[in-house]
Amino acid sequence: MKMLFGGFLVACVAGYLYYIYPGEGNAVYNVPIGQARQELSRAELPPMVFGSAQLDTTVRTSDTEVVWIVRRRNEELFRYTAHLTSEEKGAATRVQLKLDGAKGKTEDYAKNLADNPKIRDLYLVAMQERISSTLQRRPYEMGRIHPAMAAAAVANMGNIQKSVDAAAAASAELDRQNIQKAYRNERR
Repeated sequence: MKMLFGGFLVACVAGYLYYIYPGEGNAVYNVPIGQARQELSRAELPPMVFGSAQLDTTVRTSDTEVVWIVRRRNEELFRYTAHLTSEEKGAATRVQLKLDGAKGKTEDYAKNLADNPKIRDLYLVAMQERISSTLQRRPYEMGRIHPAMAAAAVANMGNIQKSVDAAAAASAELDRQNIQKAYRNERR
């Protein structure tokens, strides 16, 4: 079973690297720039990517940009910037997506993104899919971000393992304390 799961992870990472390695998003959509700007200004953040934390998003637009500013508890975490360029004599729009972390009051999110490139890539791939699904008028497809999710999970396996180990140690310590307490109560 472990071999099957490992093989699946390797296949996901290979697919991610081969087909959708994000870099900075750069795609052309058959939508005039004004329509692209209007539709993207109503687009929400991708679902199920940022965990369960409540995020606030402000959207700002100009003639050539749509910017999503993402905050948690009034602290800016990061922002997506979609640069819009008219293509094909105005019949299409090139969208180049960029992700910038903020230097927050409590944490340096720019450094966090730089230190965790696979998480950064996941955030980019997820928002690229949001942009594509919006401008192509189709449902958001989670399957398109699964390889990036797998790569992020593999890259952060050490942190995940540390978290699991810490939880197991805390549980073992709680069990030990409960047993000692039970023996003390028996002796009385």
